[in-house]
Amino acid sequence: MKAKNIEKVNEAIFVLRSFIDLSSELLPYLAELKYSKNLSAEDQEDQEKIIEVFKSYNFDKKISYLLIHSTILDVIEKSFNFIVDGKHSRDSSRKQLLEFRKEHRKLKNNWNLIDAN
Repeated sequence: MKAKNIEKVNEAIFVLRSFIDLSSELLPYLAELKYSKNLSAEDQEDQEKIIEVFKSYNFDKKISYLLIHSTILDVIEKSFNFIVDGKHSRDSSRKQLLEFRKEHRKLKNNWNLIDAN
């Protein structure tokens, strides 16, 4: 593989990792907001901004498997949809978020080992 291609792959992995880490912060906060009964105007604005962040990302879900051997983008999408569609209970959303957290923790452990080398 040419150096230029390696650089592009590394950049794609960096962007993907950043999105995954961002999701680990935003999804639980979104769930908290979504299931709150009395949102302030600021909370409502935060909720709308978070939803827009996830709607604006257009990753091919196969990319996470190809680049980092994980279906994490599928899990993120499923978790996001669980939270925003309003059809699921708080408990079922928590279970879905737990699935995301497990996969994220596994990836973070792998990344820490890679970064240590």
